Amino acid sequence: MDKGLGAGDHVVVQDHRGMPIGVGLYNPQSLIAVRLYARHVRPIDADLFRDRIDMALALRRRILPVEVTYRVVHGEGDHLPGIVIDRYGDYLSAQSLTAGIERRIEQILDILEERLAPRGIVCRRDSQARALEGLPLLAPIERGEVPDRVEVPYEGLVLTSDLRHGQKTGEFLDQRENRKRVARESNGRHVLDLYCYTGLFSLHCCMAGAASVLGIDSSATAIERARMNAERNAPGRGVTFREDEVERALEGLAREDARFDMIVLDPPALVRSKKALAEGARKYVAINSAALRLLRPGGTLATGTCSHHVDATAFLEILRAAAKHARTELRLVEVLGQSRDHPVLLSARETSYLTMVMAERIR
Repeated sequence: MDKGLGAGDHVVVQDHRGMPIGVGLYNPQSLIAVRLYARHVRPIDADLFRDRIDMALALRRRILPVEVTYRVVHGEGDHLPGIVIDRYGDYLSAQSLTAGIERRIEQILDILEERLAPRGIVCRRDSQARALEGLPLLAPIERGEVPDRVEVPYEGLVLTSDLRHGQKTGEFLDQRENRKRVARESNGRHVLDLYCYTGLFSLHCCMAGAASVLGIDSSATAIERARMNAERNAPGRGVTFREDEVERALEGLAREDARFDMIVLDPPALVRSKKALAEGARKYVAINSAALRLLRPGGTLATGTCSHHVDATAFLEILRAAAKHARTELRLVEVLGQSRDHPVLLSARETSYLTMVMAERIR
């Protein structure tokens, strides 16, 4: 590798025979030295970004023809490593994550304005993942006008979203189909929604006929928005939210001898690296076994992991251990993944990061 190259420079990648196998952006400070953007030699310029964004938009318009809140670009899943772009109605929220993208971000924002004509764009540069690229945390880049809170349509709901300070880009859009699938099992049931964030699993369940829903999250601002979303979309529907640490809440509910017919468990990533796999697996076992103790026989557990280090097979092993620890038994209902606006490339395992398991407690 040329020692004169800098972070974000364009390089041609060659095989052992010296034949080109693609082009990418180089970063000597990253564990991933080169991120590929094309499998043939071409400039990584505005034309490439325009092509990639057009392909990404064509997919979303085909699979979500009437929706206006979705992931526009899913990094490597759309052959644009280092950037995530979500659409929230008339607004766009993006994350610049790598040195190569950071050097070209204004060019990409120009193309987004050209193709989608949003009222405003927020490009956030506050992800801790930037440290792995040698990038500092910076204030967001903003274009147009973006209110502190935006109201956006989502699957028949109207959400109040914070694109500047909410987690990731503001909401978690990767559970779109899973929320609807879980809600179909919730009619007439008492539901506990753990790590509920802004309450989207809770809202889907209560609107599908759940007898009651209790959502718990440690973030005061998330709970505030969850309550706002419930008041806007499901007033008087028996959904309540509580600010609390989930582990502490589980202990308290156990002491109260509380029981539920359905428990949704959607924690943040507990395994962020291979080195953390064993410790993270233990955490997954602990919270799932604690949840199972609150689940009535015949009840449904909908539990997930958003770490690409824990695939579906590994997560099922974790749930087997959790069931054994809780002295109960689970019957598998379904294994789900991320929504289709978060595309998975078979050639890039990291693009498949979300597993949601639905299982029934049978004793």
